[in-house]
Amino acid sequence: MATLSQLLAMPDLGLRLIQAGPGDPEISWSSITELLDLSSYLEGGEIIMTTGLALAPDDPRWRDFVASLSRAQVAAIGFGIGVNHDRVPQPLIAAASMYRVALFEIPLPVPFIAVSKAIAALIRADELRAARGALQAQQRLLDGARGGQRPAEVLASVAQATGRQLALVASDGAVLAATAGFAAANESGGTEHIALDRESSLRLAVAGNSPLTPEGHAVIAAGSMVLSLSLRGDSAEETRERERWERLTSTLLEGTGSPSSVAILAPSLELPSRVRAIAVQGRAEDVAAWRRRPRSGLDRLISPAAGHTGAPGLALAWQLCTDSEIALEQSLAVAASHDLDAVVGRPARLGEIPLSRRSAAARLRALSTTAPLYTAPRVPQTLWADRDTPLLEALLGMGGAGPAALPTAEASALPAGAIDPRRVLSVRVLGPLSLHDPQLGEADRELLRETLRAVFEADGQRGPAAAALGIHRNTLRDRLARIERLTARSLADADDRAELWLALRLENMER
Repeated sequence: MATLSQLLAMPDLGLRLIQAGPGDPEISWSSITELLDLSSYLEGGEIIMTTGLALAPDDPRWRDFVASLSRAQVAAIGFGIGVNHDRVPQPLIAAASMYRVALFEIPLPVPFIAVSKAIAALIRADELRAARGALQAQQRLLDGARGGQRPAEVLASVAQATGRQLALVASDGAVLAATAGFAAANESGGTEHIALDRESSLRLAVAGNSPLTPEGHAVIAAGSMVLSLSLRGDSAEETRERERWERLTSTLLEGTGSPSSVAILAPSLELPSRVRAIAVQGRAEDVAAWRRRPRSGLDRLISPAAGHTGAPGLALAWQLCTDSEIALEQSLAVAASHDLDAVVGRPARLGEIPLSRRSAAARLRALSTTAPLYTAPRVPQTLWADRDTPLLEALLGMGGAGPAALPTAEASALPAGAIDPRRVLSVRVLGPLSLHDPQLGEADRELLRETLRAVFEADGQRGPAAAALGIHRNTLRDRLARIERLTARSLADADDRAELWLALRLENMER
């Protein structure tokens, strides 16, 4: 910026400093006035020139005149002598000293227009210097981009050229890189955010309260462009890498690919002996964000669902996860953080991954297909193919496994020495309705079992079932609600109906 000292140093003007102000004030423009209060027309930093036409040498209003200019934060007052006053009035000097406003004398031969032209020349020269500096800063930034400059280095270059503090910020507010003084400058407010991509997943935060010059804006624009190009290059490579893993995952889920293909993408990666297929469902934008999140190791085995025709606005994707408590917990937590429901398939060996996928796909219909539901506050749902349908899964895996491999949590309800796998399973499914569970009285239990059999024999039609039992439809409805409550299963769900039917059949075979 042009300064008062530069103006006073111009020999052709012959200006003389009468009263110094604080420091060397910067000059924004010049103005000529004979008004007593010009403050409402000023922006600050101006040189105000006057001949004192409206005031006598000893007029006390000189103090009010200087006070108004002090409030407007002018750079200095230039007083022209030899027109109305032979010398600078003493009350004006005293007021300038009191309010710490710089005051200089303009001799008679020098017209005010000459001072204004000199100020304009100083401002123009300063703007040219700033423009050259901005161009040089932009060139350094572009050279750095060609040389693979890191984001922190780009931020430092922009900060040096503009005097601002900057940071690279993620969409969740996390600071990825920043200059040393950004945290303090950000706390004082006035931070501006510039999106670096279409989704605003990355932003350039510019902190500072002082006005930014046009040259500063140009440097920040260049820095934003360099950061955007650099990050776009990284993003393109990450996208290609993600697509390679997604193609591999898709072939593994369909059974057309070999697990050994993983070694091509990650030779040092150790494959687990058993995995689970996890289906995630939610809003299309949430599924897309889940797919784009940074991943490593086997966590990269994800794939969009090919040919999925769900409800409008919903999307489905798949993930292969190691069959371990820690890995599953982490994968489900990530899905939940993106507001996605999940269905976990039964564990499978590497060569049998499609079995896990099919078991998860069979449970997908239990999830909501209403897209607006996913926009409301909710707790994401998790279903387990082998935990929510234990009888079907256990029967699928019984071939030679023996009783030790079956669930035994309900075995305490069985008589001592009667640990039969079929009984364990029927107790687990039927609960108090089981012949081996003593919670209900025999008559009450048989009444509910007869009701359940009648519904199955009527193919789920409640009218014929009520007629066969000789009861009213409302009575049947109440009994079925009680059965669902006691067994924790829904007769509206095909898997639950199948388990209840099989459990009844197993116990009937014992009679």
